[in-house]
Amino acid sequence: MDLLLLLIERPMNMEEIKISLNVTTSAMMTQIKVLIDQGLVVYDNDLYTLSHFGEVIVRKIIPLVNTLQVYSDNIEYWETHNFGSIPSYLQDRVEELGKCQLIEPDLNRMYELPLKLESNLAAAEYIMEVSTYFSPAYPSKYLQLARKGVNLSLILSAPVFDRLRSEYGSVLKEFLELRNVDIYVYEDDIGLASCIVTNRFLSFSLFFKNGIYHNHAMMSFDESALSWGKDLFEYFKSNSSYIEKM
Repeated sequence: MDLLLLLIERPMNMEEIKISLNVTTSAMMTQIKVLIDQGLVVYDNDLYTLSHFGEVIVRKIIPLVNTLQVYSDNIEYWETHNFGSIPSYLQDRVEELGKCQLIEPDLNRMYELPLKLESNLAAAEYIMEVSTYFSPAYPSKYLQLARKGVNLSLILSAPVFDRLRSEYGSVLKEFLELRNVDIYVYEDDIGLASCIVTNRFLSFSLFFKNGIYHNHAMMSFDESALSWGKDLFEYFKSNSSYIEKM
């Protein structure tokens, strides 16, 4: 498997293969012979390369390998949280999440934004968020960013919007007066706590399978993850009601 994934990059000679895979010639030759016999690898002019069918197979393998990597990096998280709330066509593209890391707040900041999330939000050019979770720390921080010119597009569950309107009416009023802020309300069950995508990162927070939520962020800085997050945002936006400017 490792050799096939290596050769999809370019043809290589034995010395390059040995260095890349950290193997001996004798160990590698056994595997290469099997792959040549199976028609997946071709040897020509001192170079090993994938056959045409070998390329087809490896391109099919890569998404599976990447999916297994996403899962194995955070096995406990995926086993305990409700990933089924994500639309099925985006579940099928889970390998696009890339290298994810679980970010949790320090004990003295349990009800605030995790510092890594907060610092990256502060440097964002735009923020697109879907949220069913309300934190008193969010309205003022997001308003500060909006005042600085950051483009905000927020999709809120109906209960979150109602709380924002009733408890933070002046903040909502200013949001709606700003040209760089758009707010939408999603009336149905969103199913996840939040998803934030910016020009820098993707973060999302899922509920535990028993419905409980804890303050955290699963973050990825891969370009493919940003595209995945934008598609998730657009999925909910297409079924949301736009809140008119005042």
